[in-house]
Amino acid sequence: MADACLREFVRMLRARRAAPGGLAGVDARMAGLQLEPASLKPYLHFLPGRYTRNLVHRDEGMEIIINCWSPGVASPIHDHDGQECWFSIQRGEFLLENYPLLEGGTQPGLARLGQPVRVGPVGAGHVDFRDPGASIHRVSIAGNAPGITLHVYAGPVASCLVFDPRRHRCASHTLRYHSIFGRPVRPSEGRVPVPLHV
Repeated sequence: MADACLREFVRMLRARRAAPGGLAGVDARMAGLQLEPASLKPYLHFLPGRYTRNLVHRDEGMEIIINCWSPGVASPIHDHDGQECWFSIQRGEFLLENYPLLEGGTQPGLARLGQPVRVGPVGAGHVDFRDPGASIHRVSIAGNAPGITLHVYAGPVASCLVFDPRRHRCASHTLRYHSIFGRPVRPSEGRVPVPLHV
């Protein structure tokens, strides 16, 4: 898919999800995708020393988020609550670390991870896919510039497991949004149930 505005991309995904096969093959549609910068503008909310999660679309079968990454920031090692997840790098360079699960790690408590497989640095147009069988990873921005990633989840994700490989443990973590449909929210608002698009 060539350059597109974010609204067109959401419309295409909604139509694809409703068709036979659902979201299968989304990674091919996202490969090389560069969204028009003007269409991203309402969702670009950067905070020093962290990344932000900015909700674009959410319904019962799909969630679309723009993540904004400040330089030097990394996600925790995490899973995706059993959901398939695709993400496309829109701006910046990233290092991806994919962790095999050796023991536990399906609920809070014991979680032994293997050595990560590192990918990158990778840049704009790269697509990563996480499925329930290989969902644990960490994403880090490389270099001194901010970054933007586009995430598509096969269903809304309200929480995930966060892993501590030194202690061989994982814990449940409630996710929050920093903006909802382009509107910045206070931390107390980012965890409330969000109305679904229909």
